[in-house]
Amino acid sequence: MSKKFIGKVAVVTGASRGIGKSIALSLASQGARVVCTATIAENADTTVADIKEAGGQAMSIGCRVEDPDMVKDSFALIHQNYGSVDILVNNAGISKPMLTMEMSEENWDIHMDINCKSIFLCSQAVAHQMKENGGGCIINIGSILGQNAFPATLGYCASKAAVDQMTKVMAIEWARFGIRVNCISPGYIRTELIDQLAREGKLKLSDLERRTPQRRLGTGADVANAVNFVASEDANFMTGETLIIDGGWNAFGYYQT
Repeated sequence: MSKKFIGKVAVVTGASRGIGKSIALSLASQGARVVCTATIAENADTTVADIKEAGGQAMSIGCRVEDPDMVKDSFALIHQNYGSVDILVNNAGISKPMLTMEMSEENWDIHMDINCKSIFLCSQAVAHQMKENGGGCIINIGSILGQNAFPATLGYCASKAAVDQMTKVMAIEWARFGIRVNCISPGYIRTELIDQLAREGKLKLSDLERRTPQRRLGTGADVANAVNFVASEDANFMTGETLIIDGGWNAFGYYQT
């Protein structure tokens, strides 16, 4: 079976663990040269090592994706080392649950900066490269909480709802340059973050499984497979869309105990 992304350069933000790591490994398995970003470069070294061990090509970069200067410098470095970026996956994100009456301005800001502002900065930086190179693909990782409201998630829900709209605006502005922009919104995926929230008593895994029609949480591979499709030529006429990967959660309007 031929690999989909031979000769392509892919950047995955937040690639040190969880969904981001799964996406980076999957893109590399399909032949892409993958740049794995994390707040500290060393945090992504394990992902890079796993890619290289499997015969792929990868490098790690430390970048605070909400910092405009670091983003500008990082994408210049990527261009210098690998050439123009073909695929950008804006995966970096954060969730810090807090009830709205007790919520701090800092909580609001960190959600908007990391979940939202980072997508603007990274997408803008890479769009200039893609325009000069004749096109490319940007995939924003949203969430079903961009369409569903949960208690104690004001900052998270607001930032992820913004991602859906940012995706549409960028898609219609940049379509004439051959740049496709789409969003993938996962449901509950079994990651280190979900496990941590469960340990802190902020959610129950068994409740999430019962609420999901498929009766399971998603995996990083579930999201990575969707990324591979959206980034491929099979999705060439798809732009400005939000693809929900949630085991039926969003479609299921009935509460069941």
